[in-house]
Amino acid sequence: MRAGGAIRDTTLTPRALALLPPGTYWGGAYRTASGESVTVYASNAYPVDPAMGQRWADFLASLVHGSEISSIKVFLAPASLVSRICGQDALACYSPQESSLVAPGGDPTGDISAEAVITHEYGHHVAANRSNAPWVALDYGTKRWASAMHVCAKARNGQLFPGAEDPVDYELNPGEGFAESYRVLNERKAGRAETPWQVVSQALYPSDSALTALDQDVNTPWQGPTTSSRTGSLTRSTRTRSYTVPTALDGTMNMTLRGSAGMRLVVDVYASSTRLVHGAGARTLTRSATVCGQRRLRVRISAVSGTGRFSLTVAKP
Repeated sequence: MRAGGAIRDTTLTPRALALLPPGTYWGGAYRTASGESVTVYASNAYPVDPAMGQRWADFLASLVHGSEISSIKVFLAPASLVSRICGQDALACYSPQESSLVAPGGDPTGDISAEAVITHEYGHHVAANRSNAPWVALDYGTKRWASAMHVCAKARNGQLFPGAEDPVDYELNPGEGFAESYRVLNERKAGRAETPWQVVSQALYPSDSALTALDQDVNTPWQGPTTSSRTGSLTRSTRTRSYTVPTALDGTMNMTLRGSAGMRLVVDVYASSTRLVHGAGARTLTRSATVCGQRRLRVRISAVSGTGRFSLTVAKP
């Protein structure tokens, strides 16, 4: 975060984390009312006060979260030390490798609360512990949220820049948009006033459906593709069959087509009039397609030669 302006954070490096060596902070694991253990440390610049550590542990446990909460390590420090660790223009930082975040223990500016900063950083921790294959959730956001926000299509079109940390493209970084959306979700659930949307472009402000998708991503993380199968037959008079495949989520779709002995098949996948996939000339065909903003694909199966039955297996995100 930049004081008096747009919120900005950075990636916490092991070298930077070394600026908080053991002995310069106090705290540890705190048991919350939900029975979870949350690790909170505070700089020695703050008086030793277990109630402070407990308060922040309880706050973190109040956020929408999953099992990833057991691995987070929160380091609270005065703004001057946070700037040394995270960078001059940053009010906080997060390390996915260390599952650690550094944030101020008090409100950094008059407009931004410490709670807002820590919620944003914890959003990065949520993303780091979710899959959005074939993309990195930390950069693109979680699976359902990113699909609802059309992150893949906008990134392809040069409207968003996943992973961007430079000042020019930072405001169009969907990973930061996800962390801010996570903050908005939690503020709404807690009935708190929304912190001004200053981190990223208004284009990344979440719709209600995107917030619902984010909530699902936290509570019921996407586990991988779902598989379905269809069977049919191709005869001398019917040489082509077509199927519509709904694709609610972006990601990789894998298809396997198998025909009866003696058949040579063709498979084509279309998004509207655009052909995404073509495979021809074999009894068994395996192909992949990237779903990127399309919410319905058409699969057409044709026989080059032979007749008989076929099976189509589709694994989609």
